[in-house]
Amino acid sequence: MFYNGAKCDIYIGKGAGKKLLNDIRNAKQSVKIVSPYLSPFLISELINFRKRNLEVVLITTDNLEDFYGNHEKNIHKLIIQNRNTDKEAVEKREKWKDLSKRLTYIGIGVLLILIGLAYYIRELKVAFGLIPILVIFLIIKLYKNKIKNKRIYSYWYSQLFPFKVYMSPDSTEESDTFIHSKIYLIDNKIAYLGSLNFTSSGTKYNYETRIRTEDKNAIEKIKEEIHNLLNHSHLPERDIQIWGKHLYSEPIN
Repeated sequence: MFYNGAKCDIYIGKGAGKKLLNDIRNAKQSVKIVSPYLSPFLISELINFRKRNLEVVLITTDNLEDFYGNHEKNIHKLIIQNRNTDKEAVEKREKWKDLSKRLTYIGIGVLLILIGLAYYIRELKVAFGLIPILVIFLIIKLYKNKIKNKRIYSYWYSQLFPFKVYMSPDSTEESDTFIHSKIYLIDNKIAYLGSLNFTSSGTKYNYETRIRTEDKNAIEKIKEEIHNLLNHSHLPERDIQIWGKHLYSEPIN
C-alpha cells in the first residue's frame, strides 16, 4: 500500500506510545490493531473494550501468548469453548445405565439366593450357579465400558472478538512472510503507524517512532488494509479450532 500527501504528527523517542494508549482508552466505537507482539496486560485492555461493546479487531502473529502451563491466560478469554450435546447419545447412554443397574440388582439377588442354597444344601453342584452370575457381571462390565466410551459431547470454538493469528516463518515452512506491521486504527478516525508493538516496552520504555494521522484519505486506505489482512490474506494462519483443542480438555461425556 502507498499513500502520499497525508497530514500527520511524528513522534520519536521514549514514551512514543503514551498518546496512542490515551487515544485507544478513549475510543468510543472501535479499536483495530495490527501488531506482531503483544503484552498480556494490553490484551486485557482489548477484552475490557469488548465488554464495553466496542468493536475490537486484532491481527497478530503466533507470538500472541504462550498458552502452555496451568495458570490462567487471556487466550482462554479470547478463544471460547462451545459444547453441543447429542441428545440421542444421551438417551442411549441413560438406557445402558438403567440396564446396567438392573443387571447389578439381578446379579446380587441371584448371588444371595445361591449363598442361601449353599448353606442349606451343602453340595458342590451349587457352585455351578456361579456361572450365570459371572456372565451377568461380565455383561455389566461390558455396558460400563460402553457408557464410559460413549461420546455425547462435541466441541467447537469461537472468538471473543474478530482476530487473526498469522504463523511466523519460524513456525511454518509455507511462507517466509512475517506480518511485522504496527497499525492502530481508533474509531476509524485516528491512525497510528510506526515501530512500536502493542507491548508495555513498546508503548512505554523503548526508543520508538510513531506517526499519528487523522487524514481522511489515509484513514480509508489504512482501514482497507486492515480489512484485507483480516479477511483476504492467503498467508498461513493459526486454525482456531485446532488451537482450541490444545487449550481446552474435551471430555466426551
